[in-house]
Amino acid sequence: MKKLYSCLIILTFFTSCTQDEKMGQELNTAISKGIGSVMPAYNANPYDNAGQVYDELFSTYYDGTVRLNNAQSVINQVETIAQGSSSFLSIATGGYAPLSVERINYLAEKRNSDIGAIIGASSLSPHGKTSFANFLISFVALYESDADAISMFNAVIKYEDSIIGSTLLPENDKRILLTTTSIVRYSSYRAKKRPKKNTDPDWIISVGHAFGTEEGAEENMAKAIVEGLVTGIVSNK
Repeated sequence: MKKLYSCLIILTFFTSCTQDEKMGQELNTAISKGIGSVMPAYNANPYDNAGQVYDELFSTYYDGTVRLNNAQSVINQVETIAQGSSSFLSIATGGYAPLSVERINYLAEKRNSDIGAIIGASSLSPHGKTSFANFLISFVALYESDADAISMFNAVIKYEDSIIGSTLLPENDKRILLTTTSIVRYSSYRAKKRPKKNTDPDWIISVGHAFGTEEGAEENMAKAIVEGLVTGIVSNK
């Protein structure tokens, strides 16, 4: 069954390569009405506040003088920052279960070749699994190229538009995927923008970061933000 699922992902990926390549080449696309007043906001995504709050916590963490890199310490720091953020608390009304150090380390060590297995084990529907796995494959390839921040932004919102307009994805899949893509969009835009200040972190996007975000989103938005950020920090140690 696992072999069959992997084959389906690969088959769907190759049949969609042309569209993915075009998506990555649109460096100067005239983005439409969904864009917020400040990049990389995208108001057409109803879960865009996930990325906004994530970016706030990211900035607070990296503005600090102490940056530990073992999983338990990072969890403690990020959760402390989150609990001190009114923006985070406003969306964390449902709370979330504590993060597992073992699970964070496991996801942080995963590589591109693990996309099929990790997404295949998620709670997404079969169509959602294939859709998200294919997106990650093309997204990683684009990120590892010379694509700039605008290219990454365009790529993510094109996928988000396909999620919003899909008649095949269940509503819960849309919630999970749009929460995840909002965070991925903010994180990849920041990483590619490369501000000139020497204090800015050399942030590298990894699939482990996306895995943690998606897994957290299965529970709720607050968990997606914290688990995604923690996994990303541990991946960058």
